[in-house]
Amino acid sequence: MMKHRSRIIALAVLVAFAAGAFLFFRKKPETANRPESKAAVTAIAVSIDAARVASVRDSLSVVALVEAWRDVDIHAETSGIVRSISSEVGQKMAAGQPLFKVDDEVAASALRKARVNRELASRDFERYSSLQREGAVAVSSYEAMRLKLEDADADLTTARRRVEDTAIKAPFAGVVTSRLVEVGDLVQPGMKVANMVDLSKVKIISAIPEKQVGSIIEGMAVQVTTDLWPGKVFRAKVLSVSAKSSNDHTYRVESVMENPKETPFRAGMFARTAFVGSSSRQALLIPRRALAGSIAAPEVFVVTGGKARLKKIVAGVEYGSSIEVLQGLVAGDEVVVSGQSDLDDGAAVTVTNGEAGR
Repeated sequence: MMKHRSRIIALAVLVAFAAGAFLFFRKKPETANRPESKAAVTAIAVSIDAARVASVRDSLSVVALVEAWRDVDIHAETSGIVRSISSEVGQKMAAGQPLFKVDDEVAASALRKARVNRELASRDFERYSSLQREGAVAVSSYEAMRLKLEDADADLTTARRRVEDTAIKAPFAGVVTSRLVEVGDLVQPGMKVANMVDLSKVKIISAIPEKQVGSIIEGMAVQVTTDLWPGKVFRAKVLSVSAKSSNDHTYRVESVMENPKETPFRAGMFARTAFVGSSSRQALLIPRRALAGSIAAPEVFVVTGGKARLKKIVAGVEYGSSIEVLQGLVAGDEVVVSGQSDLDDGAAVTVTNGEAGR
């Protein structure tokens, strides 16, 4: 009897345990499938900011190259031996100041001969003029003497110029950047002997992308900065805009400014040019860090109804840490500015109170 009762108790305990296990495992998946529980597990924390309309002034900043106002190779205009040098590399020269002196003995002799011939031709012309007025000589003889005088004048001018060419002079006030001959060297007409630059003004050369070149006009104000003089802003103006692009589809824009004496610019150095528009306009802006894609194919996540929706946009000009939106958003749209790397289109999100979300 006792043995039979023990079997009944063991069977009852086994049935109770099986019933409890059945109820436990049946209740667990129901809890996991409840919508509110799933949302609590999968919602991604993000920070947002609203697209806003703001007043902006169009500007464009690019790296530029400084060029001298004038950069000239100087060539000899006569042949001869260099007898003296009056310039050194780095020396400042006044306009018309001699740089080199070429042997002028032959040229000076030809000048003296031309002066004598011109004097003789002048005397003959005066004598024939008197005779022609008296009718003593034919008109043809008088005209021959007049042409002889003109020919003598031309020879004298040529001889005088050849003497002047023996002194190779600075074409403008500037600095000698190279000297290619020494005393005793033979020079020929057309031979390069030196280089000079005029840095009283400087040209700032900028390469403007074709997307922005339409906003650059002649006379436009330009702000110039350089690492050589940090913290200083210099003023220039647009001198010309190229009508033809280079191979990389940028356009050459030349700006000009006076070269400041206290903080001088040098040819060949780098600078940065900022082209600032004269009037402001309204633009729709979002933070630059809201972009989920590249600037070439921009996308952003917009939070609506607790979910992040991926939208393609058309981006415009960048203004500091903000970027203009031309298409794809409207003012007030809430865009994700942090946490978008973990998002997929349609993902559930929860907005945090981070700096960007306030």
